[in-house]
Parts: sequence; structure tokens; C-alpha cells
Amino acid sequence: MIMICERCFTEIGAGESMVRMAHIDRAHHDGSVDWVYAYVHVTACVSDRPAAHERPDTGSWDKARGVGGLRH
Repeated sequence: MIMICERCFTEIGAGESMVRMAHIDRAHHDGSVDWVYAYVHVTACVSDRPAAHERPDTGSWDKARGVGGLRH
């Protein structure tokens, strides 16, 4: 089974320490419960920042757009 961290959305490896959280998905009339599990790394999730030449080009600010209600 593949476990994905809920914070950083990366796969949790077999040797990595993690926390499994259980949430009730559905309760049935007979008293049984269906569970949904979520996983989180125990240590802080730090994703590597890509180098400047690998970052997407987001373009430059267009002054004509203005900000909120301050459009001219």
C-alpha cells in the first residue's frame, strides 16, 4: 500500500517514521464504523526548492490589472 503524507504529498517510505490518523467515514445501523486513514511524517516535511533555472516562469506584474477596488 502506498502512503502519502497529508502535509507534503510525498510518498512515505517503508523505513520512515510516520503517524497514522483515523477518521470515521461512515457509521452503520448495526454500530459498525468504516474508517479512513491519513498519514503524516513525524519529522518536519521540507521539500527541496528547485534551482532558479528550474522554476516556472510566472511572468511579470501587469500594472493595468490594479489591485482589488483600486483599479484606474
